[in-house]
Amino acid sequence: MKNIFTKKIAAVLVCSFVLLFQSNVFAQEAQPVNSNYLIENGISPRVLDAAVSSYMQDGSFTEDVVIKVNKGGDERTFHVILIYDPSYNEGMDIRIINKSNKLSKKELKALKKYIEKSHFLSRMSEHYLYNEKSLKVIKNEGDNLVLEYYYQKNDIDPHLKYIKRIKGEIYIRNGELKNVVLTNFKPLQNNVVDYRKEVYFIKTNEGGHIISSISEKIVSEKSGKKEEVEIITNTLDYKDMSGNSLSWAGQKKTTVEYDKKDLITVGLGGTLPFLGKAATKMGYKLPRPVGVDVFVYAHDQQMDFTALQVGFDGGDMVNLENLFALNESTVSQSTFMPLAKADVWIFPFLNVMAIVGGGQNRLDGELVINEDLRDFINGLPGFIVDIPNVPHSIPIKTDITSEVYGGGVTLAGGIANVNLSVNYQLMFTKIVEANTTNMVNVVTPMLGYMSPFGVNFMAGAQGQFYNTNISGFIELTDKDGNMHKLDYQVDFKPIQWNAVVGMYKNFAKHWEMSFQAGFGQRTSVTAIFGYRF
Repeated sequence: MKNIFTKKIAAVLVCSFVLLFQSNVFAQEAQPVNSNYLIENGISPRVLDAAVSSYMQDGSFTEDVVIKVNKGGDERTFHVILIYDPSYNEGMDIRIINKSNKLSKKELKALKKYIEKSHFLSRMSEHYLYNEKSLKVIKNEGDNLVLEYYYQKNDIDPHLKYIKRIKGEIYIRNGELKNVVLTNFKPLQNNVVDYRKEVYFIKTNEGGHIISSISEKIVSEKSGKKEEVEIITNTLDYKDMSGNSLSWAGQKKTTVEYDKKDLITVGLGGTLPFLGKAATKMGYKLPRPVGVDVFVYAHDQQMDFTALQVGFDGGDMVNLENLFALNESTVSQSTFMPLAKADVWIFPFLNVMAIVGGGQNRLDGELVINEDLRDFINGLPGFIVDIPNVPHSIPIKTDITSEVYGGGVTLAGGIANVNLSVNYQLMFTKIVEANTTNMVNVVTPMLGYMSPFGVNFMAGAQGQFYNTNISGFIELTDKDGNMHKLDYQVDFKPIQWNAVVGMYKNFAKHWEMSFQAGFGQRTSVTAIFGYRF
């Protein structure tokens, strides 16, 4: 009897799973090909972008906004009129009219920061932000249809990354879009534990949906202290991309009048860099265009001689390769250069610079004398040649002063928090004591990561390329006071590449500092401190 009962239960379960499977297949097959629930209900995916930010709507509009801030029972209300007009002025398409009482400096600063951040969203998205595969029906009863969806996880603008933790619900009644509700399923940045945004849409008489009103509530909690922000928004007027006014049922015609002193705007930079406003509106945080830096550069490296020739007073050069064992001769070079740099960002991705300064170079090494020649001379009888024993090598210890000048360019770009830069400098180093000038090409590719606390960490390499065949002259005076020139030509094997790591930080709006360390066969240190305006 027990076995019969068990078999009946199993049969019921199997039938249930079969029916459930068939209903799912039917639901999937019921969806028309090359379509989805939004298309079937005449809703553009742009609506779900606008639910994130009303600035992603097509056209221009005016909104009445009331903001209530409650901190531990202390409530403050702000009333503003927000004007969004992409054609108003490049980089300043968002204006706010203060209808509240006089704002404190702190409140005004916070409001301007909000406008600046809003600029980053006031542009057309390159693609729809919602994840089409996540769209599904969660309720379909009578004339009420509720759809659920999530936003994309990848390729999201940094200023929109919070939407990765947002779930959306679309409410459709009698075949007409009514509203979209956004809620967080995980805590958001800035200690936000509860987020709810209800965005109501209305269909205009000219066609298409626009936002009619928004109700937004944000609850944050830190160290046991709770802050609640409630924002109520109502659309007063709306114009399409061509500037034509749109109308809708229940619209209240409102004329916005204001005094210029109540108008608050935030620009996105000056003339330079060219295309800078557009880049800023796309979410890129650009440095101030013009900078003046002071910095020091120091390196240590060991060089191997490959050729050595000398001559006097412009005469024929004598090759000393047979006199010295150049393959055994080395010299260590220590360089310390204090420098000044002026630069300007011409485009958001192109910086040009000029550099001037000086340098102190210390050479410490030895020229090893050819062993056969040394043994031959040391083996001569004393009565044939009266000279001391030839040493193993001739020491090289000297300090050299240099004058440095040149310029360069930097190409830079980034995606989200990852950035790439390639710096090229053409430098001329004039060695005062040796009466020679050498041209140096310096290339520094770096890959960086902008940390959440505003420090850009970088790693890459630096290559130094120059003519290793250096010639010049040294002035000598004989015992009679006559001036002579000792001509020389030296060639050596250079160290071209070394690895580089570093960090960059800007602070107090105008100031910046950077530190880089190089390691490998050439070790180096660069420290920069500058001011941007």
